[in-house]
Amino acid sequence: MALIALVGASEMLPDGGLRALVTVAGETLIERQAARLADVGVTHIAVVVAAVPADLIATCDRIQRRGIKVTPVRAAADLVAIVESDDRIILVADGLRASGTHYAAIAKPGSPAILVTGDTVLTQAFERIDATRRWGGLAAISQPMVAELAAMPGEWDMMLTLLRLAVQAGSRRLYCEPALFEQGEIAVVVDRPTAALIEQSSLQQVEYGGMGLGRSAIMMPIVRLAGPLLVRSAKVARYMPYITALLWVSVGLLAANGLAAAGALVALFGGLGLATMRFLAAFRAQSVTQDRVRNAIRTFALVLLGLFPWLLALAGPEHRMPPFSQAALAPCLAAIIMLARTLYEDSGEKRRFHWLLPDADQAWIMLLPALIFGFAPLMFAILPLLALFQIMLWMRLARRPEAR
Repeated sequence: MALIALVGASEMLPDGGLRALVTVAGETLIERQAARLADVGVTHIAVVVAAVPADLIATCDRIQRRGIKVTPVRAAADLVAIVESDDRIILVADGLRASGTHYAAIAKPGSPAILVTGDTVLTQAFERIDATRRWGGLAAISQPMVAELAAMPGEWDMMLTLLRLAVQAGSRRLYCEPALFEQGEIAVVVDRPTAALIEQSSLQQVEYGGMGLGRSAIMMPIVRLAGPLLVRSAKVARYMPYITALLWVSVGLLAANGLAAAGALVALFGGLGLATMRFLAAFRAQSVTQDRVRNAIRTFALVLLGLFPWLLALAGPEHRMPPFSQAALAPCLAAIIMLARTLYEDSGEKRRFHWLLPDADQAWIMLLPALIFGFAPLMFAILPLLALFQIMLWMRLARRPEAR
C-alpha cells in the first residue's frame, strides 16, 4: 500500500496566474504542499492541471529533484493508471496552506477521512460539506472511489467529485477549529493580497526561538528585524546551512590558531545563522534532512564550546594542558546546556519561562569580552554555576500554577 497525493493546480487568480504558484514567504504553495506530503510518506504526487505553463513545469521539476515523483493528470482515467487497488490517495485543495499536523492527521492509516471545519465567514473559500460544515482542504480516499469517478459518464471536476464520493461513503470527519483560519495556520489563498496577509500574520506570530536566554532575548529579535527580507528569498534558505556550517568550522580553526577572541566573535555570527535557520523553518516547509542538518550543526557548535579551551592550548607555543577552570568546566558547561535542552523538550506543551534556560548563544556572548580582556578562566568557572542557577530558577517558576 502506498500513499499518493492528488494536488489541485488548475484554479486561476484574478490576475491570470495559477493559484498553486502563489508565493508565500518565498515558497510557492505547491512546493510547500509537496514538502508537507513528503514528510508524511508521500512519494508520488498527481497534479490536477487544465494547462501546463512553463512556470508550473519548472516548479514540478524542482519538486522532482527533491525525490518526489510528479505526474500531471487531467481526468480520472489518468489517475486510475497510476493508483493500485490498495493505495490511499490524499486530496489537497488547490491553493491550500496548512500545517504539518493537519497533513499527519489525514495521512494516518485507516478508513477514508475528511478534514472539516465550521461554516463561518473565515471559511467561505472552502467547499461546503453540509449545512454546518465545510471542507478543510484535505481528505484521504481509496482507489475504488477513483475507479467509480472514472466510470461516470461526462466530464466532472475531479477534486470536488472525489470529495463528494467520500462524503457519500460516510468517511470519517476530522474537525479543525475555524480559529486556525483567523491565525493563518490553515487557509486557501484566493488572491495575492490574501497571500500577503498570511505572510504578514505568520511573521507576527512566530515564536522567538524556543529555549534559551541568548537566542530568545538577543539572537531571534535581531533575526526578526530582517524577517520580511529573509523569508522572501529562496536563496537564503538554500545557502544558510552552508554558510552556518562554514562559520562554525571557522570558529574551530581560529581557536586552533590562537585567535580566541576572533573565534568567539565568529561564533556569535554562527549563532545568528542557527537562529535564522530556525526562523525560516517556521515559514518554509522543512524536510527531515534539513532538520537533521540543523541539529548536526547545533551539536557541532556545542561540542566546539566544550573543546574550546583545548583548541586554545594546542595553539599555544608550549602546547600545555589548559587551566583546570577551562579544561574541566567548559565540557561541564556544554553538558549543562544539553541538560537544559532535554528538560525543555520533555516539558512538551506545558513549556513556560523557557527563555530563562541557558544556551550556547548566551555562553559565547559572555565569553567574548572575557577572551578580549583576559579573564577567560574566571568566566569558564562562572558560566556552569550560572547555567545551573538558571535551570533551578526555571524549574521553580515552571512548577507554579498559571493564574486563572
